[in-house]
Amino acid sequence: MAKYLEIRFIEQNIAVKARLLEKQMPRTCAGLLRHLPLEGTATHARYSGSEVAVLISNKIHIGRERATCAVLPGDVAYMWLNRDDHYGLEEDVAEIAWFYDRDSQPRMWEGPVRANIFARIEGDTAEFYKASADTRISGVKKVSFKLLQD
Repeated sequence: MAKYLEIRFIEQNIAVKARLLEKQMPRTCAGLLRHLPLEGTATHARYSGSEVAVLISNKIHIGRERATCAVLPGDVAYMWLNRDDHYGLEEDVAEIAWFYDRDSQPRMWEGPVRANIFARIEGDTAEFYKASADTRISGVKKVSFKLLQD
């Protein structure tokens, strides 16, 4: 039975389903499932193109698993950034991010960042991707993540 992550812009009540890639990314999926549901503040990425990211507790530390810098629209990723590996970070960072157009690549100012792609957004994405793009102009938005079972 497939498992899905619901990603919802809370105030706009706009959501998508992302199919968890449990066979390909078992450690990442299991590590995140233990902490669902989650809520956070979505911000548009500065350096990554069409990416929206939500900082989560840095106590949720999952190591790299088939990590890549090559992403596609609809990919949902977990990233861990060690503060000592990136200039300007005050503390370690854990985040969930999604990519909504072709110009995406997870990056910090100094270059690409490897991401664990653990889910794929499915279905009608138009309204959700528009809300994602709007964070460039409108600023931060509250987001929730919860598990759905199909």
